[in-house]
Amino acid sequence: MTGVDLPANSPRPAPSRPRWRLPASRGGMAWMLVVLIIGVLLAVQFGRQVYANWEIGQRAVAIEAQIAEVDAENAELQRELDYLRSEAYISAEARRLTNLGAPGEQALIIPPGAEEPLPAELATELAPSKPLLEQWVDLFFGPSG
Repeated sequence: MTGVDLPANSPRPAPSRPRWRLPASRGGMAWMLVVLIIGVLLAVQFGRQVYANWEIGQRAVAIEAQIAEVDAENAELQRELDYLRSEAYISAEARRLTNLGAPGEQALIIPPGAEEPLPAELATELAPSKPLLEQWVDLFFGPSG
């Protein structure tokens, strides 16, 4: 049509790569079995390493939690120690142990057995006339006659 006669070349086939074929001989099967066993052993060893790393990570998380607990307990004990070393605690404890007061204070010491019983009119008011459950029912639902 255009006046040029060019031969039409067919496209070249793609270069073929050698295909992997299963070995047909016993020697080839033996080598394949050896490679398969080595692959399985490597996979098992890799799985063990992954599990060991995961287990170590879990232990590390648990130890970090324990460290946080110990740090919190240590801070609480440090606050208590600071209070026990303070002048306020030392003076209060000294006054308690020696039964003495600070200058200008009056110490009140009640000897054992010196307590007076309550008067009868106060003692009867403190004793409930009904059981506690009935008192609650009366409170919420009104007196039950």
